[in-house]
Amino acid sequence: MAEEHHEDNPGEEGLVPVLKWDLGLFEQIVRSSRFPPEWDAKYPGQNQTAADAPLGYIMLFEDFFH
Repeated sequence: MAEEHHEDNPGEEGLVPVLKWDLGLFEQIVRSSRFPPEWDAKYPGQNQTAADAPLGYIMLFEDFFH
């Protein structure tokens, strides 16, 4: 679901990973894995990480489904 990309960020030491999400892949995983509607699967926002999952949600990574 996410691909890691490193960019230089002024004011920060070293490289900071930036996640680039793929909405199409997210929707494909939700359909093919038959997520029930009550799971209310949510596509993460730009620059969100697993630590940003809303209260009551967990973050699942694409590799889990392969």
